[in-house]
Amino acid sequence: MKTNNGKYDILIIEDNEELASLIQLLLLQNGFKAEFITDSTKAFDRIRKEKPSIVILDLIMPAIDGLRLCRKIKSTGETADTKVIIYTGKNYESDRRKAFNLGADAFMVKPTRAHLLLRKVKELLEPAYEQIY
Repeated sequence: MKTNNGKYDILIIEDNEELASLIQLLLLQNGFKAEFITDSTKAFDRIRKEKPSIVILDLIMPAIDGLRLCRKIKSTGETADTKVIIYTGKNYESDRRKAFNLGADAFMVKPTRAHLLLRKVKELLEPAYEQIY
């Protein structure tokens, strides 16, 4: 997993800039390197270029929806190992099933408590997380 000065790189893909900023702040305050992008059409190129350890991905996005982006991340050799957390307001079992079938590593429904999102991030990074922190 890629680290930068002992911090994991996390990319948040969320069209709601206020929410993306809050998630970024949560991650930064807990020792992670986190950035966000609100334009799903530019997201994959950024993932391929920066190779984040985790992508936190909204499902409902203009242009390219989260399921299509998840499929592309997980089916492309150079990005297939990237952990994907689907973080969405959609609480349908069919969306959850599709996300996992496309390779998502976690599915969380908004809103959720900050500590639960943080726990999921750490869970996906273990055991490497414990070796650094």
